[in-house]
Amino acid sequence: MHLIKTGLAVLASLFLSGCSSGMKAGFMTLKDEVMPSRSDVRKTALQPDYRYLLVETDGQEALMVWIGNEPHRLGQASVWVSSDGVIIRLVNGKLVGVSEPRRHWQLISESIVTSPPPGSSITRLTQTSDAQPGYRMGVMRTVDQKVLPASEQAMAWVDHSLALRWQEEVDSNTGERTALYGLNSSNQITAGHRCMSAQWCLRWQTWPAKASDPLL
Repeated sequence: MHLIKTGLAVLASLFLSGCSSGMKAGFMTLKDEVMPSRSDVRKTALQPDYRYLLVETDGQEALMVWIGNEPHRLGQASVWVSSDGVIIRLVNGKLVGVSEPRRHWQLISESIVTSPPPGSSITRLTQTSDAQPGYRMGVMRTVDQKVLPASEQAMAWVDHSLALRWQEEVDSNTGERTALYGLNSSNQITAGHRCMSAQWCLRWQTWPAKASDPLL
């Protein structure tokens, strides 16, 4: 299984960087074996030797396959690849990078500005990100992070039987929600939602959905 995953990672890298038609064909053959098409996402039988992520963006769902971990400024990042050449990176379940053929975003730093004072659950963070197109480099944003009350816990896009608790991040200047994370009983993230811009948001969750399974 390790060799298959290594091969998938190498082929994915070659495919995205403009390889030969023969190599592209090899990647397409391999990915069809473990990555179902968008129309089959929730119904398909999954390969037991692989870990999957259900992702939704631009109103469409797709499954992504875990191909390994790599070092990141914010910690060890798990790397997930889709059949159409999209790569996302997660650190402790939080989205830190998205690479698509036409756009790219990455969180390059995050630091705590203010820890929760007594009687408060709000943590203030400073986040810095890069995005393309547009050469928007080093964009800084201050966000307030807090756990939502029980009355706001259920999110329609995640199975309610998972009984996740939800933590949100809100832009401290505009009040706009920028991220939302579903935590299991061990405070590990198993689902999330993040907006890189007002027009570009992404949702993800472990698949099949299991509250006990944290994201890598």
